[in-house]
Amino acid sequence: MDYAPHLAQFRRLLALVRRERDENLAQPFYIRPDIYWRPERLQLEMQRVFRRAPLVLGHAAMLPKAGDTLVMDVLGQPLLIARGRDNTIRGFLNVCRHRGTRLCNTDNENGITRQSQFTCPYHNWVYDLDGRLKHVPLEAEGFPGLDKTRFGLTPIPLEVREGMIFGIVDPDVGAMDLDGFLAGIDQDLKVFGFGQMQVYAAATTKRKTNWKLIIDAFQESYHVSRLHRSTVGPFFLDNCAVIDHLGPHSRAVVARTEFAEIAALPERDWDARRHSSFAYMLFPNTVLVLHPDYTSILTMLPVAADETLFRHVMLVPQLPQDEKTEAHYRRSFELIEGGVFQAEDLHIAEQAQIGMASGANKTMIYGRFESGIRRFHETLDEWLGTSSVKDESQ
Repeated sequence: MDYAPHLAQFRRLLALVRRERDENLAQPFYIRPDIYWRPERLQLEMQRVFRRAPLVLGHAAMLPKAGDTLVMDVLGQPLLIARGRDNTIRGFLNVCRHRGTRLCNTDNENGITRQSQFTCPYHNWVYDLDGRLKHVPLEAEGFPGLDKTRFGLTPIPLEVREGMIFGIVDPDVGAMDLDGFLAGIDQDLKVFGFGQMQVYAAATTKRKTNWKLIIDAFQESYHVSRLHRSTVGPFFLDNCAVIDHLGPHSRAVVARTEFAEIAALPERDWDARRHSSFAYMLFPNTVLVLHPDYTSILTMLPVAADETLFRHVMLVPQLPQDEKTEAHYRRSFELIEGGVFQAEDLHIAEQAQIGMASGANKTMIYGRFESGIRRFHETLDEWLGTSSVKDESQ
């Protein structure tokens, strides 16, 4: 390990394990449960956060060849993300400029399709992979003097950074300041080699829970040894994590049971994946979990105040070259997707959602070791102009 921010977190984590340092400086705090179930709150989040912030829309390895296209609806916006013949990945609204018809659909559950061009099924207007309008049937007769350069597909701000595809779904927001938004967290992506990773598997499901309840679960390690006691819990020290904040994002490092080894090792032999699990929250709605030999990209897209589209993309250093490696990754994906995320994290979020509007809790109390949740909601409040976090029960 030679990346200074990671070394610094490991040193703090070691001090925490030795009980030489208390990371939990904050006091307990409170949040009203209505932020998880009121439709008006979700509408505010959609308007002031989701339509303005750069969102993680996928990974470049999902689109390895020219013509590979990701068809997706994000927050009601129909999107096309396509790799062009020049190898550039671009994003557009999936809407014909003639009569507004949806251009492209796919039966692939992960939204991937291969296109040589985009042809509207209504009147067969044709667009190139770079969004240019190429052909209009009966153009001279029906549209004399048409300037096709004015009627290309509507682009969205989009940029690929270390393999991650970031985009703003509202085309009217303007230019995207990705450097300012990422606040240096892209250096972490570079250190971990995100740009070279490959997509092994992906899954998309809808769950009956507010999107923030899922994010909250990845902002603390208090639950790991308890909720996950029959799956991944035994691989971690109990409630042992430190968290840093980079702009609106967070970097958490959670001690695995192997972490006890590092006290006897020189720092150059500390291993970010063997001795710990790093987890990143890319504001507002993406979590990156770095397992020992693969990585999960988790994206939470709100459908309603009590419903979320959960997307999980599993990245590996390289695609398996033999049956043994294939079987290992297949078992790993089945365990983490089905046994951990779906059966435990998402299930418990749905159980929490049921209680949100019940009236059982006028406010909810959070402990000192849940300060990552506090920071996430305070950041969200800054974008929304609201005040959700309280120091006293109200």
